Amino acid sequence: MPELGDKFKSLITGATYLVKKCLGTMVVLERQNSKSQVVTELSNLKLFYKREEEEEETKSYPRTVNFERRKSPRVSVGLPIEYFQVNSSLSQNGRLMNLSEGGMLIYSPEHIEIGQHLKSNFSFTSGSEINSIEMLVEAAWIGFDLGEVWGNYQCGVKFIDISSEDMTKLKNFLGSVSQSLPPNSH
Repeated sequence: MPELGDKFKSLITGATYLVKKCLGTMVVLERQNSKSQVVTELSNLKLFYKREEEEEETKSYPRTVNFERRKSPRVSVGLPIEYFQVNSSLSQNGRLMNLSEGGMLIYSPEHIEIGQHLKSNFSFTSGSEINSIEMLVEAAWIGFDLGEVWGNYQCGVKFIDISSEDMTKLKNFLGSVSQSLPPNSH
């Protein structure tokens, strides 16, 4: 079990994070520069992060420019997601990497075509309650092949249909995660 202040390095980006808060099975990681945070499950620390010793120096990485085109801010989450094609009952498991009120980024084990519609659902904890959200999404863009370790493909999807009850749950979840972030980081 991680403790407050423990250091973890992302195996994807190389960024170093400190454990800010542990909430049940969820962990809030704050980037060392205090400009961003990630909310993830404890199980993801073993998959996507490496614990760092205090003595290790962090490497400096070049800055990137992010020209954000989204209507809603996104939040990094790292949650399991289940999805399936509209005309199929065969489900796939992927990884929900970030989320907003308008869409999400999924790491998928299979190639998804742009414009393809998928039924999807994911769950998260809020206090002692487990919430599940279902929605119909459309693939808006496809990223590069990430290799077997990460789930092979990136897919950005936009929400096509989500019930008002699930949209309320989503907004509450995003609001609770955003409140734990420092200003201007989400």
